[in-house]
Amino acid sequence: MKRLVLVMAMAACSSDTDLGGVYMVTADVSSSPCGADAPVASQPAYLSFTQGDFFGSKIWTYQICADAAATSCDTNSGLFGGFSEPIDNGWKGVETSDSLSGTTCFLAYSERTAVLSGKMLVIESNDYNDMPALDQAACTTDEAEKRGKTMPCEMHERIDATKL
Repeated sequence: MKRLVLVMAMAACSSDTDLGGVYMVTADVSSSPCGADAPVASQPAYLSFTQGDFFGSKIWTYQICADAAATSCDTNSGLFGGFSEPIDNGWKGVETSDSLSGTTCFLAYSERTAVLSGKMLVIESNDYNDMPALDQAACTTDEAEKRGKTMPCEMHERIDATKL
């Protein structure tokens, strides 16, 4: 089984939206499959955003934290799902993946945005998946990106947070 992940980075674009800092989570809703969002049972208390570098491009990631000082954070929570593409008032991250097991092709497209308006941050995440009848040559991350949001939406999450 092969698995490839592509993080879209638009180095030529720039954004002056600084996501850095700690945010108190005020709401966290999710649905799977996408549709009727409901409150997440164990929503994070705080998020800590930091800027890093991914092969020469700016990328924002966040960690889930238990305290406002961001001294007790889950160091694994920010490993995947960065925000690397500047958008109006924020950043976007896209990941695509493919895997082929026997004759079964699995394609995935994940998109997340982090939009900051004043001190209010909204993070939207959507995961789209499909298992089309494709051979090994056609079961690619390029195909997952091409299909993107046209695939069935398997998970949606929205987090609202306030910058401290």
